[in-house]
Amino acid sequence: MLTVAMEPRGPGPAADLLGAVVTSFESTVLRPAPLSLRALEKVVAETVGGPDPRAVAESLLEATGGTPMLVRAVIDEAAAGTGRPAGAGADRLTERAPRSLVRWIVRKLRSLPEPSLELAQMVAVLGRATEPLVVEQTTGRGDAGVDEALAALIDAEILVDGPELRFAHPLVRTAVDASTPLVTRGRLHARAARALATTGASPERIAGHLLEAPARADQRAVRSLLDAAAAATARGERGTVCYLRRALREPPADRDLPMVLSQLGAAELPVDHEAAAAHLGEALELTSAPDARGAVARDLAWALAAGSRFEEAVTVLADAIVELPASDTVADLHDALSWIGRLSPGARDLQRQRLAGIRERTTGTGLPWDLHGLLDDLWNGTDARRTADSAEQVLRRAGLPGEGGVSWGAALTASWALAACDRLPEAHRALRTVSEESRRRGVHLLHLDDCLRASVELQLGRVPAAAELVATALEASESAGRPTIAQPIAAAALVESLIELGELERATAELASRELLDAEVDTPVHLPLLRARGRLRLALGQTDAGVADLLRGRRLDAELGPAAGSVGRWTPLVTALHSSGRVRDAQELGEEELARARAFGAARPLAVVLRTLAATAAPDRALRLLEEAVGLLDGSPAVLERARTLYVHARLLGSTGRTPTAREHLGLAAQLAVECGASSLHGRIREELLSLGDPARSPARDPRRRKRSPSVLTPSEERVATLAAEGLSNRDIAQKLFVTVKTVEWHLTQAYRKLDIVSREDLSEALQAAEHR
Repeated sequence: MLTVAMEPRGPGPAADLLGAVVTSFESTVLRPAPLSLRALEKVVAETVGGPDPRAVAESLLEATGGTPMLVRAVIDEAAAGTGRPAGAGADRLTERAPRSLVRWIVRKLRSLPEPSLELAQMVAVLGRATEPLVVEQTTGRGDAGVDEALAALIDAEILVDGPELRFAHPLVRTAVDASTPLVTRGRLHARAARALATTGASPERIAGHLLEAPARADQRAVRSLLDAAAAATARGERGTVCYLRRALREPPADRDLPMVLSQLGAAELPVDHEAAAAHLGEALELTSAPDARGAVARDLAWALAAGSRFEEAVTVLADAIVELPASDTVADLHDALSWIGRLSPGARDLQRQRLAGIRERTTGTGLPWDLHGLLDDLWNGTDARRTADSAEQVLRRAGLPGEGGVSWGAALTASWALAACDRLPEAHRALRTVSEESRRRGVHLLHLDDCLRASVELQLGRVPAAAELVATALEASESAGRPTIAQPIAAAALVESLIELGELERATAELASRELLDAEVDTPVHLPLLRARGRLRLALGQTDAGVADLLRGRRLDAELGPAAGSVGRWTPLVTALHSSGRVRDAQELGEEELARARAFGAARPLAVVLRTLAATAAPDRALRLLEEAVGLLDGSPAVLERARTLYVHARLLGSTGRTPTAREHLGLAAQLAVECGASSLHGRIREELLSLGDPARSPARDPRRRKRSPSVLTPSEERVATLAAEGLSNRDIAQKLFVTVKTVEWHLTQAYRKLDIVSREDLSEALQAAEHR
């Protein structure tokens, strides 16, 4: 006999009868087998759809274990349009429990012996609870009650028996958590935090519950949150800001309030400069110890500068320098004043006025005026040798940053100066040291160290490494949803790298997604963005827009930027003016740039200007300019610029009939371009060499580039489709390519349409077919 029965709604005769039948030795209980990943993928494709059914199926399998009832609850609610958070994609279906499942779990728990409901809620809150003391203290029940309820929950297959308490499926935990009133949940979290504190649990585990518990002015809670913040900072992990904000809400005792405010402001600085400025300003009013006041003033100044409040920042720094006795902290204030005082005309005038008074007060105190001297050299465009010597002098201050030696800001400034002076290996080593030390000590540098490292990597010809590094920095600079001062610098470095990789479409998308494609910008931190955006627009054929960006950047650079850093920076403007028919303007600008580059004396910027000016000159002079540029870069670590210069020189040699020398230069340029990973340049070199009429001498195809399929896939679409065909999920692809999941989904959708397929399983075959058409 086959019996089909519905589960009773509660205890009673029906439940007793069904229990007797199920537990009888003569009965065989038939249970639907879990759905496989392949089956789930088919179900998703036929119901909710989406560009990546497999990723959704993987999420469903993880949340439900393939249990048909749970899967059906999720799918039914998704089909009704109520099973996902607002604006979420199909891959987030399991973030919220279906309402039907919530109703079922509440009914089920209420039918079990007390305190089953409370015990299930406690396990949902704790996540895992191996300590009996924690279970008892959190539920407020004794051994007997907990044991009986636990047995019932395991028998009902809500919890799994084992050394740790956990739910049979993550989605069931989500449903129990959703069924728990907010007030009850907060009370349970508070109990859990107190119970865990008695067992020696980690600060982060205790603080995780305090984040969800109501504030009670409990100083033990404040101490636990501060300990968790310190642990997170020491490991370089996120969470510090959340812990400190929660500690402030508790609130801390009056004696601890300045310390909590200053720590919170310093932690917020990389992610929310407005909140950081507010908290640090309050901390400065409450702090009296000299060293602590100096540290708070420094952080407050950087927070104000991040919000373009430069003159306020200068005032804070100058006031603190005058007020405090000479110390390493005051040296840090000088370093900050040196930088921030140059970020706007008003700040620059105010800095000069305040520095004059400070010099009179601090004569003979031994304060570090060498950084001021370095920045003067940079802004005045002093020759490269002297500027590099000043940078090395700054770096030679005794000790590492934070150990009585050079400050972090000074170390970054000196490293950047070395790069501007064409001391690329030295700059690379200095920046690597600064990055490693800052991470080891939990010091936030606003991701400026990564931006500078990426710029140096690019100049050294390590294009993929630069793109990878700066993409990570860009994501980190936006991690809190509010971009930091590093965002435009990181975005510019990423665009420059993508241009070299030939990924113009992705470069455009990266700027557009951050509303930087048409943003009006007017601060020194946006100078790299104006250059990168101008280059991108020129590469896309948008000459007028590209010229406008480059002209604006050059004018802003002349007004606010460091003269040394601008040498050779705006040479793309010369090329753009010449190609648009403004030959005289291009020649005049080129000659002006050449005079500045010769006066500065660094080989790489001078070679860049010589190469650019050659395009505007008569053939004889152009050859002389290019020969000089090639000679300057012979053996230079600036491999990418060397490859570009060899390519341009070879083109001119070929046009004047010197084909053997042209081929030799092109062969070397192609080899260097492949070493750099500069796919776009490599393609141009290959075309030029083939045009000389001897394909046998052409360089080998760049092994990192697949043959472009005739299916009109863009490089980005082809890269994403290839990784998807290899079995990577959308999240894995996003991490590998340093893009968002949304970007991966968009590229896959375009690839499906162009390849005329509907399933991820068809990708491999479709790509192979396209390859051989």
